[in-house]
Amino acid sequence: MRKWIAPLLIVSTLLMLPEVLRNTVQGQKIKGVPGEPLASNGRTYGVNTSLIEDRQYGVVKVTGTSYPLAEETIQKVVARRTLEESAHVSIWNWQGLEAVTASARGLDQQHHFANSYLVGFKPFKTRQLWVPLYTLAMNKQYQYDHQQYAGLSDIWQTSRQAYYQKRGDCEDHAILLADWLIELGVDARVALGTHNGQGHAWVVAIVDGQEYLLEATSKRRQTSWQAMPLAALAEGYEVEFQFNRNFFWAKKTTAPTRKYRGNHWIRKSQFVRS
Repeated sequence: MRKWIAPLLIVSTLLMLPEVLRNTVQGQKIKGVPGEPLASNGRTYGVNTSLIEDRQYGVVKVTGTSYPLAEETIQKVVARRTLEESAHVSIWNWQGLEAVTASARGLDQQHHFANSYLVGFKPFKTRQLWVPLYTLAMNKQYQYDHQQYAGLSDIWQTSRQAYYQKRGDCEDHAILLADWLIELGVDARVALGTHNGQGHAWVVAIVDGQEYLLEATSKRRQTSWQAMPLAALAEGYEVEFQFNRNFFWAKKTTAPTRKYRGNHWIRKSQFVRS
């Protein structure tokens, strides 16, 4: 949990320009053939015939530009990095615009746009909005990525994978929770930033005009939506980006905020699944 964004952020730029920042990861390199799915404790993930294989490929239409950013383009840049380097989340620039979207390495060892990890999955139907958070608290264990994936710092699970794989870190919890809530008709978003100074991911849900901050990694088994904290009262959270299935937002300024809507946010791009 809480490890990638701040000093471990990788910013990349395209259109034949060099990558402007690259961080290194200290850790063990995964042994195996590039392109094989990642393995965790003897079990292989990413290509699992017992699960539906969700298509994550698509393009990002960037506000203010003429040409979309394709996944194949970012994968060409990522391919020039080592496995450890590409395990970081990447924030991408495009045609002179900064921070238009993010990508992360998945269980299939490929980088995919952040939006694509929300695959439209709900484990079961429910009318109670607190049930997804309660289910996460009951069924998913928290574990750092580097403990599961041979020292790699960031490997993302899709919402479907996050439900069936019993361990995961903050973004895996947040992706599953947000996608499930979206399926229930909630305006839910994955927020990326820091918590008490450390990189973190959490969920913001907008219900009846109120913004709620949901700590997806919490193991408190709350059984009432009224117990969910208002985002405006949540301390220690510093958001930088947020995304849902379709859109990616970036904050206009470096000033801290506890509001997840308003003119201090820019909707940078729209993800279109192919």
